[in-house]
Amino acid sequence: MNALPEKNDLIKSKDQKPFRQCKDCPLTPSRTKTAAKVGMVATLGASVASGVLKFKGAKPLHLWASFAFVGFTALHWAVSKRPQRIAR
Repeated sequence: MNALPEKNDLIKSKDQKPFRQCKDCPLTPSRTKTAAKVGMVATLGASVASGVLKFKGAKPLHLWASFAFVGFTALHWAVSKRPQRIAR
């Protein structure tokens, strides 16, 4: 959630390219961001569970869940917009 309003006279904005989406693609930036958040929560939970509980296959699960968490974090960072600074 942005703390700044989308259109403000105090903010200088560059001409941003509009989001180009394929015709049949159901993923919009907000859905991709939500999917990334859900993926981060799921992989973090799997990593914690495999770290605390001792069962066969816990080490590989912990390793792959950690890699997936880093991937979902990178996806979330790529989709998120940075807030623009107020020009003085």
